[in-house]
Amino acid sequence: MKKPKPAIIPKNKADPAGLNALERKAMADFARRMKRISKIYSDALYRLPSSPAVNRRYEYQLDPLFLSIVLDDASVLVDAVLLEGGQDNLWFSEDYVETAAIRGTAQAYANMSQQSEAYAAGRESLQAILLSAPYQRRMAMTYAREFEEMKGFTADTKRDMARVLTEGIGRGLNPRDVARNLRDQIGIETRRANRIAQTEITGALRRARWEETEEAQKLGLKTMLVHISALLPTTRRTHAARHSNLYTVEEVREWYSVNGNSINCHCSQIETLVDDKGRPISPSSIEKLKEERKQMAKRGYPWAEE
Repeated sequence: MKKPKPAIIPKNKADPAGLNALERKAMADFARRMKRISKIYSDALYRLPSSPAVNRRYEYQLDPLFLSIVLDDASVLVDAVLLEGGQDNLWFSEDYVETAAIRGTAQAYANMSQQSEAYAAGRESLQAILLSAPYQRRMAMTYAREFEEMKGFTADTKRDMARVLTEGIGRGLNPRDVARNLRDQIGIETRRANRIAQTEITGALRRARWEETEEAQKLGLKTMLVHISALLPTTRRTHAARHSNLYTVEEVREWYSVNGNSINCHCSQIETLVDDKGRPISPSSIEKLKEERKQMAKRGYPWAEE
């Protein structure tokens, strides 16, 4: 028998998932959309008639019905910006999350094809996987998940922006001050959007790899996942501690479901063939990762401290 080849280790140690460029593009897209939302609420503000009053306050001449109409109009416009495409064609899912999922499936396919002739024979091609019914069902679930995530973010953004607007006019602030407060709030919402981009895009890639690992197991392959941390100065200690260790798919899923481990996580996992006792058939990749962690720890990063 031919000696099995080792698992493919990501070359970019700071970005093991290989998604930095895609995440930056998504963040730039979010920034453009949030800028449009800032203008929506700024325009809403200036629809409300106001005039200077005593003690540097402003009086806003409006009734509750007109204010409700203005806020409803803004709400519709925000939905058009953040929920563009709807559940079936949501912009964030189409342009970023699905791209990451395809990339994750491709990475898993290449990795396991290198390690196992049986896998390569059983999974004809990447294109066949992407067109298969199980994969399409998983993507439909992904689109539904991301739409619910974006609906929640959209609702929170509208609530926060409306609160800043109504508080400003309720306090009789100068319209320029209210507009500034709205811009400040958009800055907060944009940072939340960036967290969503980083978390959901990387999460989509990871889930795609886990799911392809499970498909490989249906072919009779014994596989586990090797955790690869970015080992950055900002890496959480609990994440760095998992570097080079082997886990089952279920163990990985469980770990990401608790303690906010999935939020802003740059880690990845790679598939590796194991024997009946769960030991890697080709351990050279694991040894390289262990040595890598030792070398990075010598730089004095906080996660390396005992």
